[in-house]
Amino acid sequence: MNRPTILRILFLVTSLFITQTTWAQRSLEASLKEHVHILASDSLAGRAVGTEGEKAAAAYISRHFESCSLEFIYPNGIQDFSVINQHGDTLHSQNIVGIVVGNDPKLREEYIVIGAHYDHLGSQIITIDGRDSLIIYPGADDNALGVALLLELAKVAAQQPYLYKRSLVFVAFGAEEMGMIGSWYFVHRAFSPIDQTVFMINIDMIGRSGARNPFSAYTVAPNKELADLLQEVDVPPYMAPRVIETEYFPSDHQIFFANNIPVVLLTSGLHTDYHRPGDNPNLLDYGQAEQRMAYIKALLIQIANSDELPSSSGRPDDNMRIYSFGELDRLPRFQKGDEAQFVRQWVNKYLKYPNNAIAQGIQGRVLVRFVIEADGSITHVEVVESIDPLLDDEAIRVVSASPKWTPGRKKGKAVRAQCVVPVYFVLKRR
Repeated sequence: MNRPTILRILFLVTSLFITQTTWAQRSLEASLKEHVHILASDSLAGRAVGTEGEKAAAAYISRHFESCSLEFIYPNGIQDFSVINQHGDTLHSQNIVGIVVGNDPKLREEYIVIGAHYDHLGSQIITIDGRDSLIIYPGADDNALGVALLLELAKVAAQQPYLYKRSLVFVAFGAEEMGMIGSWYFVHRAFSPIDQTVFMINIDMIGRSGARNPFSAYTVAPNKELADLLQEVDVPPYMAPRVIETEYFPSDHQIFFANNIPVVLLTSGLHTDYHRPGDNPNLLDYGQAEQRMAYIKALLIQIANSDELPSSSGRPDDNMRIYSFGELDRLPRFQKGDEAQFVRQWVNKYLKYPNNAIAQGIQGRVLVRFVIEADGSITHVEVVESIDPLLDDEAIRVVSASPKWTPGRKKGKAVRAQCVVPVYFVLKRR
């Protein structure tokens, strides 16, 4: 065979390899985009807990799991549960659970949970210049892309079950935005082999990139064994996350950590569109998402086949746990009153309506969530239902400036508690 012929063959083989590689990358990126655009579409209206949009998202995830031939231990993989909202209404939500059984006769009885919440904030009517407008919170980064990665990871694992000695449990959690209710139900009520669960990976807000949003792995608490494992995953260095041995933001992994299970939160972090209408699919970096999926797949293979796994850093005590009001023996108090007193006597008194918002005729309700610490101070202030950045920022300012509360108590001890209050911006009629 002469040299020109050999060169032509090499060129054709190389071109075919490049074409196949490019097609595979484009195919995965297209799948991720399709999932995100469906979950973050206006037709699902922000996937609020208990709405038809959340139910439609759950059905979409269930159909995907079924198409991948994941094993179900519940009909269609759906765990139904109920949650009571702040108005006392009973809402219905679901977890969607699919399993890839491990190939080792002994280790298959140990489980690795891979989770991502699919609910978001829904929609609301706000008034701008005297006209009512429907505002939808699409939640593309929070957490449609996390679910998209979950779906594609489940598909790959189901196609290659021989790669995993331990069993993989893929869970799309509902009602995370109401205080991790879905993951609490999974751990405490619905997954009987929870004591055989050896690891939990949580994917939440993983779609942004750049210097302000680096790919990161949070272990909640110092754990050298776990940090070493996360840093030793067999991927090129540019695909690996920075490992941080602290907590970052509340999400479903906390429920597993509280049950003495090693966890990692994989995220690219918070940004200015968090819990706002601007969190849309066009702002996500799908190329980076592919690399992050490659890391998670490699991490799963390592955990599923390791002879020894890191132990948990230990069950958090009451100094770390955040309670809901319904779990407390005595509720937090503000100037001898409740949260309504806080709104009347503090928020409404010191709220400053932004001039730019007045000029634009923007009004409505902002919901703000915060933690009342065991010493009565206010921390972790965040908007959970947005109107406009101008009003959101003012709501955060006035709540953050609160004087100390009398903390809530559990079994006679002051503990941390989570509270949600409405902050109203109402323009006076001219």
